[in-house]
Amino acid sequence: MPDATVLIIEPESSGIDLIPAALGLGFRVHVVDRRAAHELPSAARDAVAAGKAAHLRVDTRSAGAVADAAAALARRTEIAAVIPAFEYAVPVASAVAERLGLPGISPRSAELLRDKRKMKQALSVGGVRVAHGVSLAADRADDKALQHVARRVGFPAVVKPVNGCGSLRVRRVEGLGELRSQVELSRRDPIDDMGLSLGNLLLVEAYVTGPEVSVEGYVADGTVRIVAVTEKQLGPEPHFVEIGHVVDAGLEPGVRADVERVTRAAVEALGMRVGAFHLEARLTPTGPVVIEVAARLGGDRIQELVSAAYGFDLPRAMIEALAGLPVTPPDPVLRPRSAGVRFFTVPAPAVLRDPEQLMQRVAAVAGCSNVSVSLGAGAPLQPTTDFRDRFGHAVLVADDRPALDAALARVDAHVAQSVGSAVACIS
Repeated sequence: MPDATVLIIEPESSGIDLIPAALGLGFRVHVVDRRAAHELPSAARDAVAAGKAAHLRVDTRSAGAVADAAAALARRTEIAAVIPAFEYAVPVASAVAERLGLPGISPRSAELLRDKRKMKQALSVGGVRVAHGVSLAADRADDKALQHVARRVGFPAVVKPVNGCGSLRVRRVEGLGELRSQVELSRRDPIDDMGLSLGNLLLVEAYVTGPEVSVEGYVADGTVRIVAVTEKQLGPEPHFVEIGHVVDAGLEPGVRADVERVTRAAVEALGMRVGAFHLEARLTPTGPVVIEVAARLGGDRIQELVSAAYGFDLPRAMIEALAGLPVTPPDPVLRPRSAGVRFFTVPAPAVLRDPEQLMQRVAAVAGCSNVSVSLGAGAPLQPTTDFRDRFGHAVLVADDRPALDAALARVDAHVAQSVGSAVACIS
């Protein structure tokens, strides 16, 4: 498809890497976003400024508006694929692909994937184990409704917006009082995330214990391909903030086989026929329980870890699948390396001392391929309640898991040494 164009809708987080992947495949790129060009993430903004990508500004919260703009563009140039580059873009990408007659997930599947309540229902019907849950509208949740939910679900429970992502406003609650407080917070202070309101419609589900993993893969030619299983490292509850990931998770063969079987069943139950997926599950003593499935790349630099460990380019595979091109699967005999990311957090209120020194020390750790600190000297730090409280990251690669764990421990030590007590700094 020489000179064909790929529409990349709302590049954010890992979706930004779709831009160089599309360019590497020889496609032209149109970044479709509700934001002005100068408001885009820096890598996307730079690509537009350098003329590597065009910018099409349209209200990406309106599938009709984006489909109309895409149809007008298609009259001037061939469009090869429509790519959702962030969670919230999945329904829009689905509608545009259907309008243009291009490969994509169906609008029905997109609806299931973006509504956690409907997703759980579809998975359960498909024979996939999920946590039992009940939906609850925050603006209509009186005490009678809360008591009904408590009887149906029990405690501890997990409360989350049905349409959220990135652990935003996800919390474990231990009883009726905490449930009431979380619902009141959602009613009083809904979150506006990238132009989407989160928080009025909630899902209250049973708390599931066990290690958490995610599964990274894609669907092409009707075949579900599992590329990697990621070990997800979470911060302290009652919040569920991801503070690190490791690829590959190194599961026992029987457990790995169960995870792969459940993943295939979940992807099929949701009607995903093409594109990338990111599935999250908890490993209970009686088998995997699926938490969520997304029709996108995993966030938090997971695709970078997959590339480092397996030499496989997930963004490229996602574009190839959605453009109807052949996708070369990972080499089944390749011995993977170990790759991990550590996000910088603090267990108590603190102050960042010297970010430049922190980056220098972390960069010197064996296997560090990428380090960043997002705040300046003297910045106040708080324990994480969602991803926005993290203040940096480091990506590390090693030949095996013990070496990776040792490197991650050194990073943790450098982070701890780089912050000071908030009380001490004030005094």
